[in-house]
Amino acid sequence: MPTGKEIVDVVVGKPGATSDIKIWRSRRTEYSDNQKFQGDKAYVGEPAIDTTHKKSRSQGITIEQKQENQKPAKKRW
Repeated sequence: MPTGKEIVDVVVGKPGATSDIKIWRSRRTEYSDNQKFQGDKAYVGEPAIDTTHKKSRSQGITIEQKQENQKPAKKRW
């Protein structure tokens, strides 16, 4: 199993208007249930994908959430 730092899959695209989350949901069963991934804001709410905190229209995010959002960016470099 990958250690969490490898790119394990790439999908170049699908014909027509198909969102990233739809592609993910159709392929989720190809991976172990305990395998975790990192994703952008398109994947908020998916239990297997760690995402950054997203502010809503009516409410911002806390300082702690901003700091948590910076952690994945620092890991990439």
